[in-house]
Amino acid sequence: MFATATRNFVEEVDNGGLLIPLSSLNDTIALLTVVVKRKRFWVWQKPKYIPSDFNLNDILTGDIPIKPGVIETDFIKYNGTFGDNIQGTVDANFVHTNVSLEGKDSSKLQSSFGSLKKEEVDVQKLLRDSKGRVLDMSHSLIQQTKEKPRQVFGFVKERIVTTQPFLLLFVCLVSHACGIVANLQVSLKENGSLSKDSNITMEIPIHTTIAYALLELEIKQDGRFELCLMSDTTGGFEVDGLAKKGLLGEKSYLIQGKLQFSSLQP
Repeated sequence: MFATATRNFVEEVDNGGLLIPLSSLNDTIALLTVVVKRKRFWVWQKPKYIPSDFNLNDILTGDIPIKPGVIETDFIKYNGTFGDNIQGTVDANFVHTNVSLEGKDSSKLQSSFGSLKKEEVDVQKLLRDSKGRVLDMSHSLIQQTKEKPRQVFGFVKERIVTTQPFLLLFVCLVSHACGIVANLQVSLKENGSLSKDSNITMEIPIHTTIAYALLELEIKQDGRFELCLMSDTTGGFEVDGLAKKGLLGEKSYLIQGKLQFSSLQP
């Protein structure tokens, strides 16, 4: 229910943009939280985003943490109601029997997020503070992410949070009907129906993240990294191979499961 509400929110306010709906209340999303982006096998499938238990400072070498400035602005006040109605009927006629099946399903989800706030990292200060910093390539999260294809590192640069407690209300009505008429030596007629109502209310606490945006990382073998500042630029891991050894005069990066090359500077 929460995942549906956040997905509807993102589709309404940032359809096709950078915002990613939070799919689980159990996920903790703060600024600089490290998120693994896993690209699916098929092109038309949307990537899967896996929040980790670490932030950017946890996977950096050195003892001085990065403390970028945080910019807070009012976002919007949001209340949405979404509903679905599905109805179907099937009739079948046999030699001695007629069968009729009918089903109805209606649902409504009401999301009252109220006034929302946007928190975002001061990217210019982050660029200055992260200059010359190096990732700890022996960190377990980095090692496990590198081992699997089509995975990219990123961290939260922006999030949308609630400023007050809010309610999610879900109402669902399901009904089914069945009728059978049989003509044998004895006439038999049977009708049956079933209906079921569901009414669920969830109260979500203040300061809950409902959507976020990422900055992806382009990571070199020695742990140096660059921030992908353009929306059409993707992150990835530099990989070993002939290109790394200089036999091709190029360097290679594993970016979302694809090997890409760029010329080395002389």
